[in-house]
Amino acid sequence: MVIAVGCASVAVPNRPVGLQATDAGGDDDGASVGALGPPSDSLDGDAAASTSVGSQLSADDGTSSPVVDSAAVEAANETILTMTTPPFDTSDGGVCAGPLVPGELVIVELMIESVAGTGDHGEWLEVQSTASCALDLRGLHGEAPNGNKLRTFQIGDDLWIPAYGTFVVADSSDPAINHGLPAPLVAWSGQPGDVLRNKGGTVNLLINGLIIDSVTYPSMTLEVGATLAFPSDCDPARRTDWTAWQTSTSSWFPGFRGTPNAPNSDVQCP
Repeated sequence: MVIAVGCASVAVPNRPVGLQATDAGGDDDGASVGALGPPSDSLDGDAAASTSVGSQLSADDGTSSPVVDSAAVEAANETILTMTTPPFDTSDGGVCAGPLVPGELVIVELMIESVAGTGDHGEWLEVQSTASCALDLRGLHGEAPNGNKLRTFQIGDDLWIPAYGTFVVADSSDPAINHGLPAPLVAWSGQPGDVLRNKGGTVNLLINGLIIDSVTYPSMTLEVGATLAFPSDCDPARRTDWTAWQTSTSSWFPGFRGTPNAPNSDVQCP
């Protein structure tokens, strides 16, 4: 199957789609994901809460009735909502079922040299989803060999991106250092500078040891403060052709050019 994405049309395997996620108590037609216990319409709000959280207290007549800690109920409901629903409207795409598979994430933009010299903490890369449903990136691991060091990041919590959405991996999460990069953003562990080697390097995205995407870029003439972007109108088969990648022309921050968490439509495929 070939699907159009924000940066290119990418061939990916058919993706199973999970149930449409909804907020608890909402009037959306979709079914809630990961619901615990009976359907919510079979219990009133208080009874449903006490079924999920609470201890049993024996009454004088020998029966048991729930003792509900309202704060614990609220915390548990918040946890359930966080684990099962994205913080945005998934529209018709719903939530992707199952773990990430190769080809569902692709690296499409690289800020290799943000400033001249060493100690550059303004480097970043952009990752694009090719899935037509919302993805939870929990468990995603990144690696970038740099000399005798291996830079890594690990997404240990839920991090949702919508269908065909993007996220940025940066050297620093500090807006004053990364030049105001927009969310969603993940920082390399330890937030080191100069993660992306100017004279060529490799970045791998993995989950459970399975490579989801890998990019190896050669030593090239770079324009300081501008990204190399894979154009939106390029055939995805050319992503390994570095003559297809173009220097960004749009500016997201004064003095810096690139399109973080936005389509690479400012450049054209040669």
